[in-house]
Amino acid sequence: MLIELASSLSIRDILLSSVLFIVVVWALLNSMAWFAKRPRNISLVGNGIICGRWLSVLDYILNANSIIMEAYQKSGGRLFTIIALRNYQVLISSPEHIREVGQAPEHVLSFNAAIKDRLEHSAIMLGFRHDDEFDLDGAVTVRAVKILLRESLPNLAAVVKQRFVESFATHLDQPLSTQNYTTVSVLAFTKAVLVRPCTQILYGDELAVDSEFNRVVLGYWWDSAYGSAICELLPKSIAALIGSCFMAWRGSMAELGKRLEVLVQERLAVAEDARGDNYTDLAQFVIQASRSPGQRNPTRLRQILIAMTFVFAHQPPMVLIKLAKNPKYIELLRNEIAAAKRHGHGDMLNHLPLIESVFRESCRIHPLDSLTVQRKVMKRFVFSDGTVLPVGTLIAVPQQAMMQDARYYSDPHEFIPERFNGRSSSGDVVHKWTDVNHEFVFWGSRAKPCPGRWTASHLLKEFLVHFLERYDFVRVNPDDCESVRWTTAVVPKDGVKIKIWRRKTNGDKIRDPR
Repeated sequence: MLIELASSLSIRDILLSSVLFIVVVWALLNSMAWFAKRPRNISLVGNGIICGRWLSVLDYILNANSIIMEAYQKSGGRLFTIIALRNYQVLISSPEHIREVGQAPEHVLSFNAAIKDRLEHSAIMLGFRHDDEFDLDGAVTVRAVKILLRESLPNLAAVVKQRFVESFATHLDQPLSTQNYTTVSVLAFTKAVLVRPCTQILYGDELAVDSEFNRVVLGYWWDSAYGSAICELLPKSIAALIGSCFMAWRGSMAELGKRLEVLVQERLAVAEDARGDNYTDLAQFVIQASRSPGQRNPTRLRQILIAMTFVFAHQPPMVLIKLAKNPKYIELLRNEIAAAKRHGHGDMLNHLPLIESVFRESCRIHPLDSLTVQRKVMKRFVFSDGTVLPVGTLIAVPQQAMMQDARYYSDPHEFIPERFNGRSSSGDVVHKWTDVNHEFVFWGSRAKPCPGRWTASHLLKEFLVHFLERYDFVRVNPDDCESVRWTTAVVPKDGVKIKIWRRKTNGDKIRDPR
């Protein structure tokens, strides 16, 4: 019977059957080899070994946030492992484990390698590489952002505020001059308004008022977001190539690179004399922090500035959605702003405890990503409790699950900014948005938190103060889902819209469009 069946098959059928058999056997062996490299003695969340890797990866793409949340709730504070896109990922939540990971040196647990697995920097940042031989630990960028830029924020405050005035005039005042209200996507609106102030901080006066340059930066923000998402989903062997092709097709990165090439040449030419002191922006601070010839290589400097531009795109816009859903806080915030102005604080933005709490609470419920403190094991790592992590394993803290844990926050799914509000006896804000502790890991670990969090805080508080003082708004589609979840990313849906109109003041005859 088998002979008769074989004789009835064509050569084409036999070849197709053979190829299918080889593919199935290869996939099985590949899954078994991958499974053998898993972290031992740590519970694994996922499907079985035979088809588990493929099903788990697909499940991770579509439902990573739900998988992490459910596994965290069952873990009881213990480590657990999930199957991520390209490797096993161990998730930690105990204070001891988070501290040990945060304190581990870069050559043992690498932040840069973990992010590279997701973003493919070279593809979306003009060839930028975190493992640059001239700055292995990122000391140049840390000094530029954490020290030089932070120290200069008070000097930048007035010009950044002016850039917000100009930006709101373009994106709101112009359309509102001919109509009672305008309807905007929260995500697109937030990015568009922030471009000019961010460009001011990044590159200074000349480029901040250059509308064409701001258009290029905004285009790069969108293109790099899509490009990084594409790279994250593709096999590592082709991710960089496809990502580079996508960015070349879009064109914004190349256009931005050309403009930054001119900027870098101009800044390097004046860096050795007193003329360089006339610039107060991140581009100048990066050059000041770069001391060796290799660090001052023009190509490398341009790549770093591209990378900085990419980072500035990731500002949390969910606060407007949360305020629209909880409008009682809008008037409370306006009263706080008015009171701070009456007191004549020179640094008013640092005397707004409710605004600090609103941003903190918004990011607690809707962080930009489900994970934080992401690392890749470069050398075999052993926790103090004896748990061993093999080379290649990814590590992260499930921040969204932790920050919605009833053990840390009562009514964790409710928007309650008051949980953070308050002042000390000296009048200082008790909980600032930039503070980092075990219950609020939005900015990373206490050992190595985000160096740019003070700049982000300044920008977003200035944005909200200006917006609330001058405009009213409501959600257009309040019952729609607020965010899109793709792998571990949590971003507002582009379809979430708000209706904006000028706020009524004494003597105004503005019709409320609601």
